[in-house]
Amino acid sequence: MKVALASLVLAVSVGFGPGPAQSSGYVVIVHPDNPVSSISKKELSAYLLKERSQWPGGVEARPVDQVASSSSRRAFSRAVHGRSAASIKDYWQQQIFSGDGVPPPEVAGDDEVVAHVRRNRGGIGYVSRSMRLEGVKELAIPN
Repeated sequence: MKVALASLVLAVSVGFGPGPAQSSGYVVIVHPDNPVSSISKKELSAYLLKERSQWPGGVEARPVDQVASSSSRRAFSRAVHGRSAASIKDYWQQQIFSGDGVPPPEVAGDDEVVAHVRRNRGGIGYVSRSMRLEGVKELAIPN
């Protein structure tokens, strides 16, 4: 019984157990002028990894990331990139070292993400589901 309970607690704490932690630990936001209303996880990953640089209509994409210790970033990295936040940090270190790119700016929390997206027409970021969204637009992510 103790082993089963410990396994359940571990599974829930890392986001593999029952409940909404896997897909709803974050909300993706863009500037309200962005014509996009829905985005796939593959497209979303491409914007955050700077593999896509423009939105439909030609506006430059301006992604923002949260610090690796953020619970929103951990949930986002697992759900969208299929990798840990630490693995994404390693990816960016390789990109910098090889001269292939620099990561999006990292900010300390949800408020800074919202401010970045609000200031930049091409802004895209993610915040915790509980964040109050003013002056930004939430994107739907179909399964």
